[in-house]
Amino acid sequence: MKPLPKTKSCPARRWGRGALAAFLSALLLAPAASAAPAEVSFMRDLAPLLIGRCTACHGAIKDEGNFRLHTFERLMEGDEPVVVAGHPEKSELFRRLTATDPDERMPREDNALTPAQTELFRRWILAGAKFDGPDPKALFKTMLGPREHPAAPAVYPTPVPVLTLAFAPGGRELAVGGYHEITVWDARTGLLLRRLGRLPEKIQAIAYSADGTRLLVGGGTPGDYGELALVDAQSGARLRVLDTFADVVLSAVFRDDGRRVAAASADQTVRVYDPADGRRLWSQKLHADWATGVAFSPDQRYVASSSKDKTVKIYEAETGELYTTYTGHNKMIGKYAGQNPVYAVKFVPGSPVALSAGGGGWIQLWEPEKAHDENGTAADMEDRFKSAGHARYLAHGAAQEVFALAVGNGQVFAATADGLVKQFDLEKLAEVRAYPGHSDWVYALDYDGAAGRLATGDYSGEVRVWDTNTGACLVTFRAMPGGPPSAGRALTAVK
Repeated sequence: MKPLPKTKSCPARRWGRGALAAFLSALLLAPAASAAPAEVSFMRDLAPLLIGRCTACHGAIKDEGNFRLHTFERLMEGDEPVVVAGHPEKSELFRRLTATDPDERMPREDNALTPAQTELFRRWILAGAKFDGPDPKALFKTMLGPREHPAAPAVYPTPVPVLTLAFAPGGRELAVGGYHEITVWDARTGLLLRRLGRLPEKIQAIAYSADGTRLLVGGGTPGDYGELALVDAQSGARLRVLDTFADVVLSAVFRDDGRRVAAASADQTVRVYDPADGRRLWSQKLHADWATGVAFSPDQRYVASSSKDKTVKIYEAETGELYTTYTGHNKMIGKYAGQNPVYAVKFVPGSPVALSAGGGGWIQLWEPEKAHDENGTAADMEDRFKSAGHARYLAHGAAQEVFALAVGNGQVFAATADGLVKQFDLEKLAEVRAYPGHSDWVYALDYDGAAGRLATGDYSGEVRVWDTNTGACLVTFRAMPGGPPSAGRALTAVK
């Protein structure tokens, strides 16, 4: 449309009312000019593409071609950065995304990005390669927020391993980790009561709040995503996602007073939160391998974390500052020598004593403050290696690893890869009894001291409830919704 002629007079007077009406009508009906494309957001538009298509080969663990694309800092750093702001033609990332040679194009051995997707990268680089996330040093996938999870299958075609379970306060119900859900069972009959769905793929940690209304749930997808959430114990609704992680959450606990929450992840981090408002109070990444377990000390002074790196770290609970490292699972000299991963750590209620176990033949009993005093420097390393130290060693007699511990009433229970659960008296450091019957690795257990009940779950999906006074097995069922009658009968629909 041609521009209106310049005039100082009113258009209505020059054109007349009919002409003006016709013009305005034509203007309203004319096709609108193409809107300028929206500004490309790195976090909204590009980070998900890098995570989904690039970081498996160019991330924190793998760096094919010496490219690491898992943080914005790594994307932009170096003498020859992968991205040159303002210059797509000089940016190695853009060149690789648009290369026609299959040996040059990224991602290799996979479908190329679509023209629309590569155009997003071109426009973003041309506009200055701006970062619109909260932290250029953080992993992209930890800044994208919680994921929406699919519903669990209505019927399980096969059992899934039981990686965690927990008695509700009072002991009448038992929550069991499933596939994208938690299943809740009658602990007396083994009947399925309800299903709390749309949760992470693997559920690795469950803890009830003291009043039984909320569940602390940790889990995720191994190698890809971790999540820590507070969930309504009746409806399964996610009340608050406390945090997301770069890898699956392996352990999560409430402090005894319910005012703090701690979590440990396969991404090597240990974090503490205020569950009332969801604030992350501190985060540490001091382990060299998976952080496998976490526990608060009874006096609330410390947080302990176990790890596959053969250590237990002790942190000041309020600040997260490292207090000491317990290295008893990495002894090189003496009767209890051995280098073993640590899969579980607990504190004895009302006591300064910590217990830790994993590989090796012993559950170890020790105290953070004494471990702190015994730690020295490289100059006295040899003498310290020869010293027996203050730790006590409880031989558990299992041929394979201990995966989980439960403590209460002066007793400790150990779940083993032998398929056995063992009970020990902590004062006598002696075995009380074994709980046989599982045919696969026992990963999960919980102890209700008031009711004298122990629940155990194994890799085959089988759950058992035991009387700890007699050792009798009271209930056996397979946590497999929709399975055969022995697997329990669903009483409510899938949430």
